[in-house]
Amino acid sequence: MNSANVIGVIGGSGVYDIDGLENRCWKRINSPFGEPSDELLFGDVGGRRLVFLPRHGRGHRLSPSSINYRANIDVLKRAGVTDLIAVSAVGSLREDFPPGTFVIVDQFIDRTVTREKSFFGSGCVAHVSMAKPTCSRLGDHLERAATMLSLSIVRGGTYVAMEGPQFSSLAESEMYRRMGCDVVGMTNMPEAKLAREAEICYASIAMVTDYDCWHPDHDYVTVEDIVRMVASNSVNARALVSSAISQVGADEHAASCPCRVALQNAFITKPEARDPEVMARLDAVAGRVLPVSREQSLDLRSFIRTIPDYPKPGIMFRDITTLLGHADGFRYAIDEFVKRFDSEKIDKVAAIESRGFLFGAPLAPRVSAGLVPIRKKGKLPFESISQEYMLEYGADSVEVHVDAISPGERVLLVDDLIATGGTAEAAVKLVERLGGSVIGAAFVIDLPELGGAARLRQRGIEVFSLCDFEGH
Repeated sequence: MNSANVIGVIGGSGVYDIDGLENRCWKRINSPFGEPSDELLFGDVGGRRLVFLPRHGRGHRLSPSSINYRANIDVLKRAGVTDLIAVSAVGSLREDFPPGTFVIVDQFIDRTVTREKSFFGSGCVAHVSMAKPTCSRLGDHLERAATMLSLSIVRGGTYVAMEGPQFSSLAESEMYRRMGCDVVGMTNMPEAKLAREAEICYASIAMVTDYDCWHPDHDYVTVEDIVRMVASNSVNARALVSSAISQVGADEHAASCPCRVALQNAFITKPEARDPEVMARLDAVAGRVLPVSREQSLDLRSFIRTIPDYPKPGIMFRDITTLLGHADGFRYAIDEFVKRFDSEKIDKVAAIESRGFLFGAPLAPRVSAGLVPIRKKGKLPFESISQEYMLEYGADSVEVHVDAISPGERVLLVDDLIATGGTAEAAVKLVERLGGSVIGAAFVIDLPELGGAARLRQRGIEVFSLCDFEGH
């Protein structure tokens, strides 16, 4: 598997869960854009990591117009999703697209009117191309998977997104047909636009449930008809998604997909004119191309000393003692952690030996949490459990007291730096073995090229860092 590919699925009407998921876990991820439709469901399918979001919420609580599309895409991005498959119920506008047909959509016409359609706007303006609004690479995988399952599949089609929640009038249905549209739905816009802005590869599977209201030989669409057809289609939809996951997860060409660099030349607002509050909200969506907004007022990297070839040749050691020795810099680092997590319900801050103690200790009382030290083997006085992890040469382990975390407690993991993520992942496993839930991981420094943050995100953990450095 290409570990850089994290697959997300948005389930539409009738698809509120994914069958066959192993290691299932529903987790809440917060978004600066408001409340997403639901918690995210993390799990594995055939050894591939998957993140699932029910678009309307479990139980279908939300209408198409009340869905917070920005928050949905933002939390999927924060969960590390790189490839997103959206499943939706649609009406057919063509005689040869009967109910039961699956359409891999490749174009959209957006006729929605009440929805927030961009992450960008006043304070930071960006324009991305929507000429080809879906990812053809993902479409290829879906087409192959559908063919292997002998599903009725159509590659390519134009989806007209209407506001709803009412179904089309006959005049509207006929107009859409004259416009050359193939299917009509209520949810893929602005979802596809926002996925493009977030540099997430997006593909849409449209499940045809009815003929809208234009067809002279069929009754006007009703909820009863849709529910009945969705129940039939959803089995095939879940099978299609499950079959495609293995292909998408193993795709070695994904990293070079143009969807993943959609923001490269999209910004028109000059850096000095960008609103810091707007920039702060874009830390996940546009983090690849924008400087992290919290560094604009104080550049923490300027307080961190780099020592080359320490502790061995080829290593660039990031020395935080210079940050700790600077009152304003140290205070700023703790303040930024508090700013991010103060609104969360946190029972314990788990600090990893040893530099994690330096940040976990002042942070814990400020977020109204207790402090749990996670230590190297043999350093805790009371009964402990141990978790081994692999190093480049051999293995090591970390330990925690058996009574440090109670079942159901929400835990924030803290350390000074994340590199390959082995120690952090071992700490997560310790928390989970005691029945706790890791709601986030906070680091002063991220070394993204070493993949540790991505490793945690694949476990469904939100990763927050104050700055990053290239290389080792």
